[in-house]
Amino acid sequence: MFVAREEQLAKMQEIVEKKSSSFVAIYGRRRVGKTEFVRHFCKINRHFFIEFTGKRKTSKKLQITSFIDVIDRTFGIASEIPKEWAEAFSLLRDNIEPMKPTQKKIIFIDELPWIDSHKSGFLEELAYFWNNFLSTRDDIVLIVCGSAASYMLKKVIHNRGPLHGRVTDIIEMEQFDLTATKELLVKQGCTYSDKSIAELYMVFGGVAKYLRAISCKKTPEENIQDLCFSKTGILHHEYEDLFSSLFSNAKTHYHLMNRLSTHWKGYTQLELANQLKTSSSSITISLNELYASSFLSKSTKFGKTKKETIFRAMDCFSFFHHKWIKGNALTNWSITSRSQSYKSWAGFAFENICHMHIKQIKKVLGIPAVPTQTHYWSYIPKNKDETGAQIDMLIEHTNGSKNIDIVECKYYDGLFTINKAYKEKLLTKMTVFNEKTEFKYNIRLIFITANGVKKNEHYYEVVSQDILLKELF
Repeated sequence: MFVAREEQLAKMQEIVEKKSSSFVAIYGRRRVGKTEFVRHFCKINRHFFIEFTGKRKTSKKLQITSFIDVIDRTFGIASEIPKEWAEAFSLLRDNIEPMKPTQKKIIFIDELPWIDSHKSGFLEELAYFWNNFLSTRDDIVLIVCGSAASYMLKKVIHNRGPLHGRVTDIIEMEQFDLTATKELLVKQGCTYSDKSIAELYMVFGGVAKYLRAISCKKTPEENIQDLCFSKTGILHHEYEDLFSSLFSNAKTHYHLMNRLSTHWKGYTQLELANQLKTSSSSITISLNELYASSFLSKSTKFGKTKKETIFRAMDCFSFFHHKWIKGNALTNWSITSRSQSYKSWAGFAFENICHMHIKQIKKVLGIPAVPTQTHYWSYIPKNKDETGAQIDMLIEHTNGSKNIDIVECKYYDGLFTINKAYKEKLLTKMTVFNEKTEFKYNIRLIFITANGVKKNEHYYEVVSQDILLKELF
């Protein structure tokens, strides 16, 4: 069952229509549907398609055996198993070479990082295969794919060795947004409300594999119970497996995500290093790899230098795992999801969803084409006479207009009501921001809520616009 990915499908169509061969690199978080995307494209276009898939923690000999087995089954031959990748690629060449160049042929190498084991020589032979055969033809699309985004970026896309400059096209596969998530669930036969879908998103994010495991015969709460808390639930041990499968030395990545997934506002690199009792430089690579794999986002404290970059966890399942699964006995989710603790957590989870849907927020605000940057901002009072303030989402218009949107995200069952005391708190927040930025900016206060904001006198005094959850779909 395939949904969304219109932009990526259009790009693949452009690629196959080229009058030359193409070398395509696809990367993205594990489980987001990269493999399914390639298979779906080939199915609907009926191209010749051969797929090789790497095996995790498998010897070079077994990887080559699997490679040859695919060739034999595709072309109806029986081959001896070679010892080296050069011979394996030579066999593939011998079978492709006689084929007529009237239609594009797609060669798909999935989980490339697992095939390219230490001293295997795979990457060098792949480069030779491309340089001396595939690139000389006009009818080949070579697609390489991997969930270890850091590997794909370093060893393939920005390779300084045998693959330097060889990649012709890059496709990043991101998680589904709320719109695509709803489309998938509806296709599966689910009739959940937008609010229920948002609460499923707080747990599973837009990760295709997780969403496809949802049974529409069950309530959202029952699905979360079965998938996350049952001893046989496919996500009960997912978190630990996820990191070990993506990173060769996952210990630092795991510890970083442990810290970030328990602190919604994020940390600077120095703060993270101090918490882990290590040097800032020792976690640079791990942070960059987590960012490349879409587990983290980066933003700056407004008006600060690059050294003040804030790293925030943005992976919904990571947040959920650390709050509700890790170290907890099997939970009765039906009861837990009605607790005050859950309601508080859901408020932060909703804020994270808003950060992930900044594109949709800008569209509703009528500024889709305006260049912006999203920041976190705070002011800590220097003495008892000063007032502090914190802004969790600040949208800066970077077109020279000096416009700033201060965004308040509130996840509430009914209409959210701004009373006099809360209005004064909002006014104080805006006043502190104005004072500390020397009144340089034109401020709008934006509310994003599940069910809207009550239109009373306090609302009209401070709020410029409110956005409903359903408008993010």
